[in-house]
Amino acid sequence: MSEVKEYKCPSCGAPMYYDVKQRKMTCRFCKNTLDIEYIRSHFNDEDEKNYDFDWVKRSKAVWEPYVNDKIEEFDCPSCGGKIITASSTGTAKCPFCNHDVIISSDFKGDIRPDKIIPFKISKKEFVDKYMDYISNIKYVPREFKDKSIINNVKGCYIPVWGYSCTCESTIDSKYCSSITVKDYPILANDKSIKFDAFYSLWPFSFSESDDFSESYLTGFYASRYTIGAENAMRDADYRIKEACPVKKIRSENGISDPETADVKKILHNRELTYYLVPVWLLNITYQKTNYTIAMNGQTGKIRVDNLPDDPLYFSSFKKIYLIIQLIELVLGYLFLRYIDKQVDFELFEFIVLLMGLCIVFPVAINLVLTTKICNLLFRRKRKSSDLIENNRFFKVDDFLE
Repeated sequence: MSEVKEYKCPSCGAPMYYDVKQRKMTCRFCKNTLDIEYIRSHFNDEDEKNYDFDWVKRSKAVWEPYVNDKIEEFDCPSCGGKIITASSTGTAKCPFCNHDVIISSDFKGDIRPDKIIPFKISKKEFVDKYMDYISNIKYVPREFKDKSIINNVKGCYIPVWGYSCTCESTIDSKYCSSITVKDYPILANDKSIKFDAFYSLWPFSFSESDDFSESYLTGFYASRYTIGAENAMRDADYRIKEACPVKKIRSENGISDPETADVKKILHNRELTYYLVPVWLLNITYQKTNYTIAMNGQTGKIRVDNLPDDPLYFSSFKKIYLIIQLIELVLGYLFLRYIDKQVDFELFEFIVLLMGLCIVFPVAINLVLTTKICNLLFRRKRKSSDLIENNRFFKVDDFLE
């Protein structure tokens, strides 16, 4: 059985949860509130790591993820029912009494996160922003506008490695240049969120993070890392070395050319911090394809997948395209008949000219014209205010000190 933890109100014994607006633990029954410092001191919620714990030095000694998720089972402390969940999941909800529990063994000892960025944006704010966005798109499948989808909204704490180091370039053992990187983020669990959705949600402000406390997780989904520290640093080291510039340097033998000289790049002062960052997620499955709407739970910036069009759009697109082609065909026929009186085309020549003039050459123009007409009729312009660019990947340069 896995070790689980819950927070009960000291006044009435009812379950407590983290209230985003008040930024305190709140009782679901009597509405009693407790600040996080009280929780730390009265609920045995202190950091169990050694004060000098170093992820870089311990990267090969701490827990490494399973190749595949295993299934874990434990008892609900409220009703005694069985809760079954994946091994990488750090929180769970009892299917019988709807009670929120924290799988404390996933955040214990050496694998305990260092920092957490608490939610600042509430579920209501996320839902309101999404519904406002989707209401401005007239023709999307009704599944995306159904109010019942708000039941699928999840507040998730996503594990992230923040990697800091200094990279120094040398040419023939002589100093060339260096860069210092601070908290370069690496997704530590790619099962919780898609890579493109995660990276497009940046920036998160690590300076506003708090010391980790399991109480922040109550009422939210959370997962532990599945990409270990060693693997995370290996990928980051490569990217940081690629970003470190190499300049020509003067020596007694003249100017050293980086393209021909012996260039070495060495990393110093390597530090790794284990963060949990807040993300609101809404996943909608339409025609066997999953679409993700994600919001940065700290800043409120929202990211939306390229949503599908209503089937009515495609049927109308075909009809409008055919109508345009028919109109061009009629006009082309009348035009060629007029020219034919003066030139006297053969029947075969007449047909070839008609096909070329009205069908072959205008295809691209007709597609553009049809698209613009459909966009006008169906108001398909995607509202872009406050949206994060899809697939916006950041660079090492974004995290230089």
